[in-house]
Amino acid sequence: FVRSVLDLLGIAKDCPMPRFARQAFRDHIQHVRQKKCSKAVVFFPGCHINYYDPETGFDLVWLLQAAGYEVIVPKEFVCCGIPLISGGFEKDAQKNSQINCAAIARYREQGIPVLTGCPSCRLMLTREIGEFFPHLFETHGVPEILDAGEFLLRLIASRELNISAVRQSTISCIYHAPCHLRALGEGLPALELFDRLRIPVQFANAGCCGISGSYGFKKEKYAIGQAVGEKLFRTVKESAAPIVASECGTCRLQITGATQKPALHPVTLLRAAL
Repeated sequence: FVRSVLDLLGIAKDCPMPRFARQAFRDHIQHVRQKKCSKAVVFFPGCHINYYDPETGFDLVWLLQAAGYEVIVPKEFVCCGIPLISGGFEKDAQKNSQINCAAIARYREQGIPVLTGCPSCRLMLTREIGEFFPHLFETHGVPEILDAGEFLLRLIASRELNISAVRQSTISCIYHAPCHLRALGEGLPALELFDRLRIPVQFANAGCCGISGSYGFKKEKYAIGQAVGEKLFRTVKESAAPIVASECGTCRLQITGATQKPALHPVTLLRAAL
């Protein structure tokens, strides 16, 4: 019934749909008793982790707690605005950007780092807000928000996160680098994490998955999205790796829908190895 309604609203009936979590990550984490630590870090979960994939958020919290950090997940954070911009809702995107820029600036002043596990959120917050709403960067400064994988690499290098007990992984994966991560031009930290943890990994390096946010969900665009992702889907299907790894939630959804292979965030595989 729901798919029929979505079809009437212009959503392709064959596209994979995410399942809502029983409780949003941002609400759930408020009731979790964390280990008290002298250091703190702020986590910007993004909409996918918040509403559909809280498990990835808790995997990251577990890793950060293991490294001696208390994790702050402010309720004031809202959607980064990239889906709103893509859909033409510029005023709503500007409102969200104002809220997020002000919040991140407050934590920067306190010397508390802010992380996200979503490349799309990071691209919007650190780059695209400046293109669409430059006055916000002039008022609050450019938001300093770090990639979660890059931050974990720093913790491993500083030995705050101990990986000496990592067990030899029996799970291999094929890694897809999201387009928005590539657009940031700051490397592929997940591949380095897998190397440090001795997790056998194949780099797909086969282009875009074709979902492009909400683009591939639309009836009139679904076939185009599938055609764009065909090379990647074929690479994943032909790989002997049973698991796909990628930081982007919609990439993971698209890849699993097209290949039937489970797709996980790199931090989940990192936690499983420790």
